[in-house]
Amino acid sequence: MTVTGVFGFIGILLMIGFLADFLFRKTSFPDILILLALGYLIGPVLNIVDPSQVAPASQIIAGLALVVILFSAGLEFEFARVFSCAPRAIVLVLLGVGVSIASTAAVTYYLLDWGLMDSLLLGAIVGGTSSAIVVPLISRARVPDQVSSLLSLESVLNSPLIIVFALVILETMSSGESGLEFSIIGQNIGMQFGLGIGIGAGMGFFWLWMLTLLEKDPYSDIATLAIVFLFYFVVEALHGSGVIFALIFGLILGNGVSVARLFRIKRTVEATEIMKRFHSQISFLIKTFFFIYLGLMISFDEPGLVVLGVVLSLIILIGRYIVVLLASAGSRTLLSNSGILTTMFARGESAAILTQVVVAVGILNASVYPDIIMSIIVTSVVISAIGIPVFARKPLQQDADVVQE
Repeated sequence: MTVTGVFGFIGILLMIGFLADFLFRKTSFPDILILLALGYLIGPVLNIVDPSQVAPASQIIAGLALVVILFSAGLEFEFARVFSCAPRAIVLVLLGVGVSIASTAAVTYYLLDWGLMDSLLLGAIVGGTSSAIVVPLISRARVPDQVSSLLSLESVLNSPLIIVFALVILETMSSGESGLEFSIIGQNIGMQFGLGIGIGAGMGFFWLWMLTLLEKDPYSDIATLAIVFLFYFVVEALHGSGVIFALIFGLILGNGVSVARLFRIKRTVEATEIMKRFHSQISFLIKTFFFIYLGLMISFDEPGLVVLGVVLSLIILIGRYIVVLLASAGSRTLLSNSGILTTMFARGESAAILTQVVVAVGILNASVYPDIIMSIIVTSVVISAIGIPVFARKPLQQDADVVQE
C-alpha cells in the first residue's frame, strides 16, 4: 500500500468509527461491535491488513489505549453527582468483581482442569464492567438518576481494580514464582494503588495550580496530556500503578473547583469543556484504532473456546443478578430496576487491553485467552444492548426512597 493509500485507508477507518459512534448515540447499538467486526473483516477475512505485521505493537497500543481512556473517564467523572450512591456502588463493585472472578475461576479450575493462576487471571480480566460501553448505554435509557449514577460509578471504579489485580497476577505468573502467597498479592496491589493514588493526587493539585498560570495558553491541553504520559512512566518505574495515576489525575482536574472548596484552596480551576472535548477526541481516536486492531487479532480457530466464552458470560450474568439483589437491599427504586442493573454488565476496553498484555507477555497458554475473552466481550455487550429496550423503556417510577437514599 502506498503512502497516499495509507492516508486514505486511515480516513476510511476514522469515518467508519465516527459513523459507528453516531449510530451508538442514536440507536444504542454498541459501536465496539462494529469496530471489532471491521477489524475482523479487513484482517482474517479479506487479508487487507496482515495481523502479524501489527502484532509486535500490541503492548504499546494496549497501554496507550488504557491510559487515555482512564484519564478521559476521570475528567468526565463528577463527584457531586455520584457521592449519594457511593456506598452502594462500592458494595456493587466489590461483590460484583469478587463473584465474577470466583465463578469464572471455579468453572475453569474445577471443570476444565486449568491451573489456579490461569483461572484467577481469566477471572480478573473479565471481572469488571466497561465504562466506555455502560455509561453511553445507560445515558440513553429511561431509568431513574439513582440507577444511572450507580452504574456509572461502578463502571469507573471497577476498571482500575481489575486492571491492577490482573497485572499483579500476570507479573507473578511471568516471574515463574511457585507457591503463590495471597498476602504478597495483597501487598503488591496495595503498594501499586497507594503510589498511583498518592502521585496522582499530588500531581493533580500541582497541575491545577499550574493551569491557573496557563489559563489562556492555547496549548495547555497538550501540556496536560504530556504530564499524563510522563508521570505514567514515573509511577510505573516506581512499581506503582500508572493507570491508577491516570484515573486519579483526571479526577482531580475534572473536579478542580469542588476539590479546592473541600481543601479551602483560594484560587484554582478545573478542566474546561475545551480540555474535556480535546481529550475526548483523543480517546475516540485511540478507541477506534484499538478495537479495529483487536478485530485483526481475532482468529476464532477453536470454536470450543468461543462456546466456553458464551457459557462463562451467562454464568457471570447469573452471579451479577444475585449481587444486584444484595446491593439493592432496602431500595425500592433499585429493586424495581434490577433487570437493567443486571444486564448492564458489558465487558469492554479493560478486558480487551489486558488480553493483549497477556499475549505480549507470552505466558504459557496465552494463545487461548483472546478467543475466550473476545467471546465474553461480544456476548456481554449484546446482552447489555438488548437490556435497554427490554428493561429501560417503561415509565420511570418515582419512589419516596430516592429522596431518602
